[in-house]
Amino acid sequence: MRLTRRRFTAAAAAAGALPLIAPRVRAQAVKLRVSTIPIIDTAGLQIAMAKGFFKEQDLEIDTTPTAGGAAGLPALAAGQVQIAFSNIISTVLAVKQNLGFLIVSGGSGTGDAPPDLAGIVTKPGAGLKTGKDFEGKTIAVNTRNNIIWLYARAWVKKTGGDPDKVTYLEVPFPQMIDAVRGGRVDAAFVVEPFFSAGQASKAVELVAWPYSSTQKRIPVAQFVASKAYIEANPGTIEKFVRAYNKGVDWMNANKGGDEWAGIIAGYTRLKPEQIKSIGLPVFEKTVDPRGIDETVALMREHKMLEGAVDAKAMLYKTAVEAVK
Repeated sequence: MRLTRRRFTAAAAAAGALPLIAPRVRAQAVKLRVSTIPIIDTAGLQIAMAKGFFKEQDLEIDTTPTAGGAAGLPALAAGQVQIAFSNIISTVLAVKQNLGFLIVSGGSGTGDAPPDLAGIVTKPGAGLKTGKDFEGKTIAVNTRNNIIWLYARAWVKKTGGDPDKVTYLEVPFPQMIDAVRGGRVDAAFVVEPFFSAGQASKAVELVAWPYSSTQKRIPVAQFVASKAYIEANPGTIEKFVRAYNKGVDWMNANKGGDEWAGIIAGYTRLKPEQIKSIGLPVFEKTVDPRGIDETVALMREHKMLEGAVDAKAMLYKTAVEAVK
């Protein structure tokens, strides 16, 4: 008897030759360009990439390294990237300029006490201990008018100095220790993992912890997207945040391990044994608007902006309640 195609398929399935349910066909991956920085703060993103968590969400991540969040936001505004890792200072300034940005996920923050994820360092024996000592001196910051620059100024003022009498020189984080060692700057406000690497080399010594000595639980940096992209692609944003949050969970469960250190060493270009000794930020999935309010008050004090900022209005829903 001649079998039709339908009868053949049914007969084969009954005999176990074919599956009764077709396998899931994976959707074509959505490509996201993400502006990032090669510092410890972005470990959650890098781990989520390395562990395939974005791929699980049918996302392909293409990273664009920058010197800081202030450099990434113009690329976001121009549509060159869809998501940017930015410090809270740069994001607030962008919001005040009506650039149409929203925070979509938490990133890195500080705790209640040192050690922090960044510190001011000088040459050993330089004798610079207070803000007053730094008047007429130069401090390396990654970019001006951002979080490192602001909290360097805040620390100088709080410890008796005039922040306007200090020169703030832009130096990329990976080059800061060499800038201090070579005398290009008197000090550097440097982040992990470069801070610990400098300490271990004995090339620099710690002067201060500007973050925690100025403000507790600072919402240092977050992931930001444009309102237009979010409204057009809410599902993609949710997938990005879900994968990122899984990276944060994995990192917190495995920090200090060989695989954890290897992933971070891969993008910071430091040795795994150096990575295991570094100080870590608090990795956040969501953002507390009260921390933003405190930072905004400090920005007004240092004449970075005028008027009020609605912190809650800066937060997309995925930054308010963690996506699972």
